[in-house]
Amino acid sequence: MHRKKPFSIKQKKAQLQAKRAQKRDQNDDDNSELETSRPRPRERGTSASINTAPSDEKRNRLTSQFDKLTRDEIERNKRLSMQPLRRLEPEDGLTMSFEDAYTEAVDIPVRPAWKYGESRAALESREVRYFDSWLEAIQRLKDDDEVSLYEKNLEVWRQLWRVVEISDILLVVIDVRHPVLHFPPSLYRYVTKTTGKPLVVVLNKTDLVTDDTVQAWKAYFKSKFSSIVLTSFCCYREKIMPNATDTMDPKLIKKKTRKRVYDSSQVGELFAACRSVVDSSKQSLVEWDALIARYTDKSQTAHDESGDEEDEKEEDDSDNDDEPKPANDSTEDSAKAEGHIEAVSDKYVTIGLIGHPNVGKSTVINSIMGRTVVSTSRTPGHTKHFQTIHVTPTLRLCDCPGLVFPCVIDRTMQILAGLYNIAQVQEPYSSVQYLAERIPLEKMLNLLPKNTSAMVKNEWSAWGICEAFAVDRGFYTSKAARPDVYRAALHILRWELDGRVLLSFKPPGFFRDFLHQGNNAGDISGGGRSADKEDERLVAAEDPHGAQSQHNEGDSSSDEEDNGRPIAQQSAFALLEEESC
Repeated sequence: MHRKKPFSIKQKKAQLQAKRAQKRDQNDDDNSELETSRPRPRERGTSASINTAPSDEKRNRLTSQFDKLTRDEIERNKRLSMQPLRRLEPEDGLTMSFEDAYTEAVDIPVRPAWKYGESRAALESREVRYFDSWLEAIQRLKDDDEVSLYEKNLEVWRQLWRVVEISDILLVVIDVRHPVLHFPPSLYRYVTKTTGKPLVVVLNKTDLVTDDTVQAWKAYFKSKFSSIVLTSFCCYREKIMPNATDTMDPKLIKKKTRKRVYDSSQVGELFAACRSVVDSSKQSLVEWDALIARYTDKSQTAHDESGDEEDEKEEDDSDNDDEPKPANDSTEDSAKAEGHIEAVSDKYVTIGLIGHPNVGKSTVINSIMGRTVVSTSRTPGHTKHFQTIHVTPTLRLCDCPGLVFPCVIDRTMQILAGLYNIAQVQEPYSSVQYLAERIPLEKMLNLLPKNTSAMVKNEWSAWGICEAFAVDRGFYTSKAARPDVYRAALHILRWELDGRVLLSFKPPGFFRDFLHQGNNAGDISGGGRSADKEDERLVAAEDPHGAQSQHNEGDSSSDEEDNGRPIAQQSAFALLEEESC
């Protein structure tokens, strides 16, 4: 065996430089091939794309695609977050109408007309051309700062089209904290006008708000869309937040550690709403009375999911790779091979669930089934492909992946609504500023300003809140040991998404006149004073030493120990009786 020849430092350096140059040339060749393989350009202007992947890669073809901020935009927003907060009155900051969120120019793509016997290649080519023209029109609005984040992947929109086509009834699941954002009028027109199918709106997560908020949103939606059917839903029997209307007097309560419980007490109401709109020709396919009675039976109102340790894993940001395998029929792959999706089947009544990410579509399905049949995660876009689950031999559910519809709401509000992965937020301070301008965030977190002069003037900024929260939670950078402001901001956004920091919008006129309307409060059996006393009792039971002890206890808690300090808001407007969900 030949002895190795020694290398001088100069020779070794030249060898490494040659290897690096060779790798650079190889990467350039790969990138050029990749660019030519892409079917169309994705971006206009200077904004780059996030989560983009070649469309021919099967595992990434359903990954959502959004624009990301430029470095100049990030720096500008960071400087703005250091300015003193401009507090908004509830009537201005906590009310939202459809006119505030959507305009006539902002619509959604609708599948082009097609017919049986058409080849798959011809259909997909026409869909690509149509989607490109729609994308160009919406992108022009975005370049003029008129549109925020929206889904740019055609494959994700195709999932919506297929679910709408194979469904007899469409359920739009929306988060009751900000329902206007989750219900674009263009989606309503597509379902009811273009396809002519019945639409049921499900106000989900009602355990986070008061009953008067739910009733107000139902009245507002009915006044705007008379043909829809409204129902409410939550998967927990006890309300986490006793009250949610008084934004000026927030209080801290302990968050009880709860197991995963799929409460089916409201599933009967959901199926009753579906029965009221199902086509008469399919009424006999499902025994609706027996089905509703099964879910209203008190002996089956809640189902505890076994394996508490695995249940806690769902609270993590990461997706669960070990997804359950539901007993479903195929995802229409055979029909897809022919270039179209099969028409509505005469053998089943299919209920399709559509809507934004993180509104609880998969959780609604799990509550109906009483067990985990579709995996869930707080990460948006966890459901990649639509899937069908049989409730009875003739009734099936179709879970559609969540997708972000274009709107004119600010990007920061979309992040707070859970439409964007918090772990990928480049600049979270503007979202914290949006939150702190509408609710007294520093009081809810029981923070003290780092600057003494700011304490005297009671002036806060979004950056100052994040900095104080980082000190309070013990978040410091590894090298310089400075307060980790970025980590603290992301932590606040996660708390808001979970409902521990409550941002609940109301319909126009709610703070002015809704709570004083006799027709909406005719069956009141208790006033706001009794609700306040009940809230004080809950706070005292959870922490007899007051909020200060909770603040001190939170100092020693780690980043992962989030079971310690949820945030709630007390209501001075609660005139309707609280009901367990």
